[in-house]
Amino acid sequence: MKTITFFIALFFVGNVWSQAPTIAGDTMLCPDTNGTASVTNAQTYDSYAWYWKYWFTSDPFVLIPGADGPSFTYDWQTYDQAQFKLFVTLGGETYESNIIQIDSYAWVGLTMGYQDSENISQDPNTGNVLLCQGTSFIIEVYMPYTEVQWYRNGLAMEGETNMQLHINQAGSYHVVAAPGFCPNSTDSTAGLPIVVEIDASCGLGVPNHESPRIAIYPNPAETQISIHGETAIDAVSIFDLTGKLVGFHQPASAHPVIDLSNLASGMYFLKTESEGKTQSAKVIKR
Repeated sequence: MKTITFFIALFFVGNVWSQAPTIAGDTMLCPDTNGTASVTNAQTYDSYAWYWKYWFTSDPFVLIPGADGPSFTYDWQTYDQAQFKLFVTLGGETYESNIIQIDSYAWVGLTMGYQDSENISQDPNTGNVLLCQGTSFIIEVYMPYTEVQWYRNGLAMEGETNMQLHINQAGSYHVVAAPGFCPNSTDSTAGLPIVVEIDASCGLGVPNHESPRIAIYPNPAETQISIHGETAIDAVSIFDLTGKLVGFHQPASAHPVIDLSNLASGMYFLKTESEGKTQSAKVIKR
């Protein structure tokens, strides 16, 4: 009799498990996109009710109004860092699904710039770059964007799709780019172009100090880095190679020390904010 009861119990548990829905869907979303979660098993249920919560809170799951079908479409902003699960009914019984977690890509905003060179100076009145006649310099994108197009005077430059651009003539330059994991999420620096003028006299003037200078030591680093800036650094953001924010600090110091011990070995991108201006740099964690 005990053996029969045991087998009946196993059958009952297995039957409940087989009736429960399994859900899967888009768990990483690009900005301004939607994702869809769906029931993956072939079973058709009498009713469906989708629930959600933010994963980082202890709040209970709450019902999503109108989400009452075998699939649910959600937007990247409302449900960023959310968890979903599904309750269904079948033959008067209620079954609960597994939980899936949603996240959205985040990365440093598109910025471009250049390093000081003996060939260039900056007009103190206009901020334009003065380039010595017959020479060139390089402007570059500061993040690992793979979908890149450079523009001169508002027109796309044929074949100029690399992160760096060699400039040897006057013009207004900007770039439109997107990271490879979100190729349709383009950003543009058209609102802040680099304007180049040719300096026939080649009189080197004031070096470019558009953004507060920073230095990072050591780099590569094992457990921490020290950032040295000219002014107090208000915020430090750290992004991995996918563009995901993995660290954020508000040191309010010109020489903050940032802990990297919780990061895996690899390359990261660091963005500092100081006096309303930003600067980006690469950091390697050993």
